[in-house]
Amino acid sequence: MSAMLPLGLAFLMFVVGLRLTPAGLGRVIFAPKALAAGLTVQMLLLPILAYLIASTLRLSPVSTTGLMVIAAAPGGITSNYVALAARADVALSTAMTLVTSLAACLSIPLVLAISGVGAFGETGITGLVRISLVMFAVTALPLSVGLAMRRYLPGLAARWESPLDRAATIVFASIVLATLWQNRAAMLDHLPTIGPAALLLNVAAIGAGLSAGAITGLRPEQGLAIAVESGLQNVAMAIFVATAMLGQSELSAPALVYAVLMNVSAVGLIWFGRGRTATTPFELPRV
Repeated sequence: MSAMLPLGLAFLMFVVGLRLTPAGLGRVIFAPKALAAGLTVQMLLLPILAYLIASTLRLSPVSTTGLMVIAAAPGGITSNYVALAARADVALSTAMTLVTSLAACLSIPLVLAISGVGAFGETGITGLVRISLVMFAVTALPLSVGLAMRRYLPGLAARWESPLDRAATIVFASIVLATLWQNRAAMLDHLPTIGPAALLLNVAAIGAGLSAGAITGLRPEQGLAIAVESGLQNVAMAIFVATAMLGQSELSAPALVYAVLMNVSAVGLIWFGRGRTATTPFELPRV
């Protein structure tokens, strides 16, 4: 399953690219109000929320560190497909993923150092840069292929649109189910201690995204995109930081619990977004 996961994620990003346009991405870049609001929630507010939750619940130092690692991680790749399926602003979600993934090699050490968790050595920074670039490649390359196919082969893209939409739905469901199954033991073992904090962080992140959209006067689909991006963290990178960089495998337990919870909330966000717009379940939107 570990070998198939990157392929599945890349396929989802290819489908996202088929529904995205350069004009959509350009709108996000040249009218950056929504992107600025999203990055504020993702990179600034989320670590603050994690610290407040850990302090309020009086988590152990290990659990606190694990929760801060989750909050410092960039948005997950799956969030872009969830944004697409939920009728959110895919261009905004994609831009947030790309920016936070590229900035992770600086933002993660900075957040953890400021919070008192610790700093990284040269090897850790190198490893984080490497995994950031890998995540960027899994996101950007298939996305670019999808964009190019829609731009230069519109007839072929139109013919394969419906079958690919159905296949993407199956792939996404498989990723969610596989995550639940693979992490079932960690979920049961650590749910009593870290479960409430992870759940609070996930709900608070989603609520902060929706609130940021409302406060700044963004369109509903933009606020939903920020909520999706903030709620779905890059758990793979969080586990890498915990184990390879901080050298404590027990720090990955909060990330494993969060992985299960965020996939459940992802399904809820898709249901919420589709309920907001009356469209056919298998017919993904053009962006």
